[in-house]
Amino acid sequence: MLDHTEFEWVPADATPVLLYPGFTSDDALVEPGEITAAVYNGSDGIALHGARDEVLALLLRLADAVRKAPPVPTTEACIAASTDPSTWVPGPLTESLAPSTRAWPLCDSETPQPIAADPRLATCSNCVDAFNEHGPLTPLLLVHFLPDQP
Repeated sequence: MLDHTEFEWVPADATPVLLYPGFTSDDALVEPGEITAAVYNGSDGIALHGARDEVLALLLRLADAVRKAPPVPTTEACIAASTDPSTWVPGPLTESLAPSTRAWPLCDSETPQPIAADPRLATCSNCVDAFNEHGPLTPLLLVHFLPDQP
């Protein structure tokens, strides 16, 4: 079964991250309702290697991070083009917010799309980049780096 499988080998001291809907890599999109736990060391990866205790510690950090992760949006949503990046300040995200209405979005669409009530919950693959290109004080990230200790 694994005869022709290719792995990217990543050491147990690699950086663990959570990826949220809208994040794209290698032509793959994290879809609404999904969360992706990833480990990398400057390139692709996920085949972990290292001492048993190091690998176990990393996997436990990932498991703890997924358990404690903020709610994940389950509906496709864009950021409204009317969003003012210079005034948006992130607050705590304690629950998943559904798209609030339809408006012209900061994503590739010629028709009005559902917009996220909070820009961090936008899930289109290019709307976060479009929002960040407007020069916000706080750039949006769909990658959440995990702390060193769970």
